[in-house]
Amino acid sequence: MSNKTEAPTPKRIRRARDDGEVARSTHVSVAFSGLCWWLYLVIEAPHLYALACQLVVRVTTLDASRAFDDQFATTFAACQVFTMPFLTTLGVGALAVLIPELAQTRGLLALKRVKPDFKRLNPLNGLMQMFSLRLVWDSVLTIIQFAILLILFAMAIQTWLRQLAPAYTFSLPVLLGYTAISHSHLLAWMAASQIVPGVADYLIQRFLWMRGLRMDKNEIKREFRDDEGDPYVKGRRRALHRELGQ
Repeated sequence: MSNKTEAPTPKRIRRARDDGEVARSTHVSVAFSGLCWWLYLVIEAPHLYALACQLVVRVTTLDASRAFDDQFATTFAACQVFTMPFLTTLGVGALAVLIPELAQTRGLLALKRVKPDFKRLNPLNGLMQMFSLRLVWDSVLTIIQFAILLILFAMAIQTWLRQLAPAYTFSLPVLLGYTAISHSHLLAWMAASQIVPGVADYLIQRFLWMRGLRMDKNEIKREFRDDEGDPYVKGRRRALHRELGQ
């Protein structure tokens, strides 16, 4: 049984962070990404829809008697209106990934984690991780998230089937708007359903991280001697100074 029951010292925590060992949760990143995409679509969807309508109108009203080069140039120019929305989408995707990672690691950049380490290829370490508490928690959390998403999809399908018959009386613009709103609500519920599992996963990952950094009393004494010096030697030195001063 391990005798590492003492909480890690600040120096031990700093050394672990320098080695790239931090408490982080991928589920937090997933939840934050879902919220970012939902907000982006809610804000930009009407604008993107208007641009798509304009593009369809311009392409379908081209003069067929014109040369192919002219038609291609006109179509290419019409497609350029999607340049900024495309770049904005890339920016949102990058921020949705970077912000939660930077928030969890506090901007930590550890080059040691990217260096090749042959210890990671040890099959014994992989076998031990298969039965670790971290893997058990990840499996349980994945099952919980899958159950939540399954319930949301069942509720969405039930609502869609209940409103399927009245939808045939809608005009095409109204039907498209209704479909967009329904998808927005579903995406919002999917993103919101991942917040609580993400927070719980981060707390568990931090607990397991601190647990893995536990020290025994000998390690704490050794670290204290390295930082402050041997207490016995320091006491003898002070005693000699007092004797010399008398």
